[in-house]
Amino acid sequence: MPSTKAAAAAPIATGVLLAGTAAREVAQNGLEIWTTLALTGGISAVAVGLGVLTGLGGFDSDDDFDGHHDRTTVALAGLALTSVAVGAGIALA
Repeated sequence: MPSTKAAAAAPIATGVLLAGTAAREVAQNGLEIWTTLALTGGISAVAVGLGVLTGLGGFDSDDDFDGHHDRTTVALAGLALTSVAVGAGIALA
């Protein structure tokens, strides 16, 4: 099982690259729907990575006592996944 720092590095690095690219595009071309989705997805990925790194907000790998994951984890992961999926669909259309 990878360490917490290694598990947190991937979403942080990906989120920073995605949010940075989106922010640069917003500065150059203005706000568009795909840049908004990319920025949202990047920030969500960084939030997930920081949550895993610090262990705050239920981002640890253990389930709660009743076997359910924390709502914060599920919400941010869902937001990041939805942003990537919709952004990819718009980019390919």
